[in-house]
Amino acid sequence: MSNITDFPTEPKRDLIAEMKGPGTGGNAVILEGKLIPNVMMFDRGDEIEFVLDNRLAFGFPRELAHQAACFAASAMAIGAGFPHFSGGKHITQRDFAVNVACLGDMPSA
Repeated sequence: MSNITDFPTEPKRDLIAEMKGPGTGGNAVILEGKLIPNVMMFDRGDEIEFVLDNRLAFGFPRELAHQAACFAASAMAIGAGFPHFSGGKHITQRDFAVNVACLGDMPSA
């Protein structure tokens, strides 16, 4: 008899699938429900490639890509004068990234 309770584990989240937004040549990047401006992503299997403003590209291993995207989005927002990409207003009273929702995430009536 053991006094250790085996709690069920939550299924592992696919952070790459959660980041993928709409796209034809690549996918828009969505983090925390916000569309990150001027960034596209390309899933190349073991590598995720991010393209900034159609002129600068960086590839990351799949397991580091989500952290790299969060860092880049935060750096872009802070550089533009926002406190963070997902929260806080600029002096213009606009958010850095707009809220988005995938149609598959919408509740059915």
